[in-house]
Amino acid sequence: MIRVPLALLLLGCPQEPSDKDSGTDTAGGHDTATEEVCQTNLIAVSPNPEAVGVYYRDPIVLSFDADGSSARWSLTATDGSQVALTPTWGEGSTMVTLAGTLAAQTTYTLTVDLCGAQSSVSFTTSSLGGFELTPGDLIDRTYSFALADAEIIEPAVLEAFDDAKLVTPLGFMVQNADDTSMELLGAVCENQLGELVQKSNTKTWDFPTADFSAAPFFSTEIDELTIVYEDDASGIPRTDIVLYEFLFDGVFAPDGTSIEHGHVDTLVDTRGLGPLFNLEDTDNAVCEFAAGFSVACTECPDSGVYCLHTIGVDISAPWFEGLTLYPDAG
Repeated sequence: MIRVPLALLLLGCPQEPSDKDSGTDTAGGHDTATEEVCQTNLIAVSPNPEAVGVYYRDPIVLSFDADGSSARWSLTATDGSQVALTPTWGEGSTMVTLAGTLAAQTTYTLTVDLCGAQSSVSFTTSSLGGFELTPGDLIDRTYSFALADAEIIEPAVLEAFDDAKLVTPLGFMVQNADDTSMELLGAVCENQLGELVQKSNTKTWDFPTADFSAAPFFSTEIDELTIVYEDDASGIPRTDIVLYEFLFDGVFAPDGTSIEHGHVDTLVDTRGLGPLFNLEDTDNAVCEFAAGFSVACTECPDSGVYCLHTIGVDISAPWFEGLTLYPDAG
């Protein structure tokens, strides 16, 4: 989240009692008793004022220099319709996250009332969230990305590793899709003579049926999958990287040519991965390394404390026309 000082854009709160009740109304807010003296200012808003290309699923975040729980807000689209916003307050009520259902390519105006002062900020969403296809048009399309392409936001210790070890392409093919559900088949892929193909002698991943009622957004999860890494040139033998509780979500581009804003949340089993990162070949090598950065391994499903909770964001997975995945191809 980018926070932009609003001193030149938003009015501060007057240091006088407000003649308005500070309770919650239909436009949003937080139940509080009316304060005798207002000493709170709205100091930052995300998205940035006048921002263009905002992702329609990103939340709105308001920051205050003190308890801002007496604030009221409304979000209005250019056609005059209002968007319901669900607030989640942070500790001390100095920040609130507002979640709502926005549309693609739409300009919104956020109005905040606080301590008798009113401030307005406008922003415009990107084309993501619009959909020019039908769900059925996605069937048999295969999208691919590598974990090295993701921005790893948790744990930060992974940034210390050489992500060249995570460049194995992962393929995800839409097997079925309709207005309510979607099914994905996943597989390890590899580059052969400049073409992306499914890697032989590896198991595929048959994802459970996922909710697709919010198309073009999807979210799917599988209990376990295995990524295979090997590099003959550097002498690294075949290594299985096991991922548990693998959640993958994102939004299909309006024309279906890519998946954007991809997000992965998983548990990486670090046993046997030491040599990949120039560490000892012991079960605990990666966890000991992570502990030096105050990052603790957590339990894997088999109760062994060797897993790292890993989150990757900002994934872009293009559609590779002509790439087809086959279940458990040998």
